[in-house]
Amino acid sequence: MAHILIAYKQFPAPGVGHAGGESVYRLMELLHQRGHRLTLVARIQEAERPLLPVTAALCERVVTVPHHRSLPGPRPLALLRSYLALRHATRRTLRDVRPDVLHIEFAQTGAVVLGLRGAPTSIRAHDVNWFLMEQQAARQRGPARWRSRGLRAVFLTLEPRLYRRFDLVAAISEGDRRLLAARCAPQPVLLLPLAPAFHPAADAPAAVPRGANVLFVGAMSRAYNSEAVLWFLDAIWPAIAQAAPEARFYIVGANPPASVRARHDGQRVFVVGFVPDLAPWYQAADVVVAPLQVAGGLLQKVVDAMGMGIPVVATTVSNHGLGAIPGEHLLIADAPEPFAEAVIRLLRCPEERERLGQAGQRFVTAHYDPEVLLPQWEAALLQLLDARNEKASPLQGDMRHRE
Repeated sequence: MAHILIAYKQFPAPGVGHAGGESVYRLMELLHQRGHRLTLVARIQEAERPLLPVTAALCERVVTVPHHRSLPGPRPLALLRSYLALRHATRRTLRDVRPDVLHIEFAQTGAVVLGLRGAPTSIRAHDVNWFLMEQQAARQRGPARWRSRGLRAVFLTLEPRLYRRFDLVAAISEGDRRLLAARCAPQPVLLLPLAPAFHPAADAPAAVPRGANVLFVGAMSRAYNSEAVLWFLDAIWPAIAQAAPEARFYIVGANPPASVRARHDGQRVFVVGFVPDLAPWYQAADVVVAPLQVAGGLLQKVVDAMGMGIPVVATTVSNHGLGAIPGEHLLIADAPEPFAEAVIRLLRCPEERERLGQAGQRFVTAHYDPEVLLPQWEAALLQLLDARNEKASPLQGDMRHRE
């Protein structure tokens, strides 16, 4: 088995409060179970330090540097200091532990550590940024649209160049894999999606009593999540509330902005904020909504809900990476009226909720089971190591020369 050095711009741990950190921890857990040796280099916020022992239990070594939110001074300067510290720590750890593979999570991390030598390299893309900017521009007008179009052009040039510098590239959704494969040729792009975080458990306690509960989950510091919630509340929720007076809408996710917090009324709409464990909230949900207007990668909230057998109503872009069949595995609606009608129908019909929930669960189990997909990525890593053993890697040679 291989010794894998993982570098990530966030801290991976269960209950860390962001989907990326949860998913990277799950990948580490699976790699550890399969006998690989792990070393981690990551940025960490002070509030995340109590989670360090949980992640460290999977690793031979954990090296952390302060997240920019934990550093004093202006944000741009703190950001620069934090990322320079991450690069320095990764370089030093490469030299000290001599891993078989350097694996990078997220494009931003890849840009920070680009050019470091000492092992074959792998990177997993969590988003395709030019695709996100393309969606954004389609919804905007005036200067904002031109800005998004400009950023799209920049990302369209830089992202493929970045990924071609790595020996192995993986995407978290089939939609993103196709986008990257078309631009990163001849570099092959594998599929390594975010695995479901939770599994159904009949005895798991629900966060609130069951009964017409509509749930949205997402890190509210991300603009597309807060914008989706506000659009849902303004354009969709009034029709649901009128047709189903017993319905309650719960908004769960860290750092809700003031515009979202102001919508909490404690009777029909509840802005919950950060919770250490999302499972009880999924257990309490009758319907999960994903009304995003801009989305890329794979929406963890949708995968988790479907993995727990909860019916989902989503926009088309929310299903981009997932690839589920509308009407069979989840319901799709892009306009307020059909979106509200879909939620109301599910709230009123337990049989339809059960049918859709079970179908969605089967779909996620069949297409996002890490026990099936991880070995394919693992085999590609081992091929890199075999090739290095047959012929000395230039990366290794460069490191020996430096020493």
